[in-house]
Amino acid sequence: MDKKQREARRRQEDMALNRALLWVGGAIILEVLLLFINRYYINFFVSEVEIAYVLSRVLRIARIAGSAGALLCLFWFVVRFCRGMSVTLPIVLTLVLSAIAVCSHVAVTFQQSGMRMLFLLVPAWAGLALVYYLYHRDFFLSAIAVGMSILGLWFIRFGGSMVESALILAGIVLVSAVVLWLKKTGGLLYRPDGSQVRVLAKNTSYPVIFLSCLASLVCVVAGLLAGSTVAYYLIFVMVAWLFALLVYYTVKLM
Repeated sequence: MDKKQREARRRQEDMALNRALLWVGGAIILEVLLLFINRYYINFFVSEVEIAYVLSRVLRIARIAGSAGALLCLFWFVVRFCRGMSVTLPIVLTLVLSAIAVCSHVAVTFQQSGMRMLFLLVPAWAGLALVYYLYHRDFFLSAIAVGMSILGLWFIRFGGSMVESALILAGIVLVSAVVLWLKKTGGLLYRPDGSQVRVLAKNTSYPVIFLSCLASLVCVVAGLLAGSTVAYYLIFVMVAWLFALLVYYTVKLM
């Protein structure tokens, strides 16, 4: 590798790190908002009942508006991708609105236990951003599947509805379908105009991703069938799996 190539690679790595840090900054802002919600919506004083009521209405509206907005932005992303246009803004808005919808739903539905989970979930989202920008894309896809399984098991552990579990299972199946499609196309996505976009590298370890997706599906289904106690222990199994993936892909980078 000559000097120009090293310099280009260094600039690319710096750009990726800066983008990851922007997501970390967004996660910090969201954590501050969660602290505000925890104080005035969950642990409010009697004199602050009106504030709690307003926040309750805002969170319920945000849950619906965030979900609808995320779906619209996802459709916008598909349209712009097919036309060969930049998709950065639709992706960012989809992720932001999805985070708002999930946080609002968990806070309203699970109250105190939900807030404790959100204080851990938001840093996990920031960690996913670091994985996306600093690691191989296959690690990112595996981490999404495993992360959704952990979230699904948490819902089962604390009495979530079947709707939440069904959405989690659908998300893991979707990741599996996307990976299968990319495997067939050699890691490429094709636009209607015939242009190509490389999503996964040629040396991607597809078996690792498929195994992660399969383990995620099995654990969520096992949690649904066996109940909340088993789901609780399966959370630790999937956290260990995620840690093993982190070690594997860190070694792979060396």
